[in-house]
Amino acid sequence: MGATKVVENLSGRTVLVTGASSGLGLAVAKQLAGSGARTLLGCRDKDRAREAMERIRLAHPAARVEFVYVDLASLESIEEAAAELADRAGELDVLVNNAGVMAPPPGHTPDGFEIQIGVNHLGHFALTGHLLPLLLAAEQPRVVTVTSALHKLAVRNELTDFKILPHGSNWLGYGRSKAANLMFAFELDRRAHGRLYSLAAHPGLARSELVARTEGGGRKVVGPALRRGTHIVAQSADQGARPILFAATAKAALKAGAARPHVRGEVPDMTGTRYFGPRGPGGLRGAPSVAGASALARDQELARELWDASVEATGERYAALG
Repeated sequence: MGATKVVENLSGRTVLVTGASSGLGLAVAKQLAGSGARTLLGCRDKDRAREAMERIRLAHPAARVEFVYVDLASLESIEEAAAELADRAGELDVLVNNAGVMAPPPGHTPDGFEIQIGVNHLGHFALTGHLLPLLLAAEQPRVVTVTSALHKLAVRNELTDFKILPHGSNWLGYGRSKAANLMFAFELDRRAHGRLYSLAAHPGLARSELVARTEGGGRKVVGPALRRGTHIVAQSADQGARPILFAATAKAALKAGAARPHVRGEVPDMTGTRYFGPRGPGGLRGAPSVAGASALARDQELARELWDASVEATGERYAALG
């Protein structure tokens, strides 16, 4: 898969990348804009978004790049952003659910959810649901949700108690949010029944604003140590963006995945299994390849429980899926 072209020509397509003002999100948005897509940057900081657009236009003078204000911590902001997008775009070909926080100081969103599950999962769950009519209006729409290899930290207990940190641990909280991202991606793909493709990707170990801002949980030494270690051994944001871009644009991504058991001679059903990351040792760096999900993330009954809890928490029922 390493020799496969990662970014296809996207002329005439419209894409939205959340958290696109820096790091992985900016790297993804830059490549998408450079490939001809009308690229919308979903950000909560207007000044940083403006700087990001200037950087993209510097690299690609003909790029069509725009700013959309959205705060993934606020369900009200998400609803307003979706309404604005409905006025500005008749359809949405690709949604990249990238924005996130990692091991910040403990806290809650304005809606009362633990900050990591609130932003990383519930914010994107609500945004995707609100944007579903725009996605379904496009030809072969894709939703790519960015997760992490650290989703394997998640534990079954407290998965859907969105108001608390699992076992009081910021790192378990981050792992839970990333497991929720992966389970959401898989479950959305199953529920869409081919009307859209929902894929997941992780960047491996990459230098990004997400890591740069992490506090490292309750121990003050962890954050600085993680930031220094990541800077030394991690790949660049551009390299970390490759699995995300592959999932968002490559035709091969729709044919690759951890196939379910099937009858010999039949075409494997990859529904709810398309998940990509770096192919190198430990999945930390390298060209895009199929990634392995934890047993918890592959639990379909648990995914349905998470979905139902997310509907109750956000009020977003995905009515467009029927």
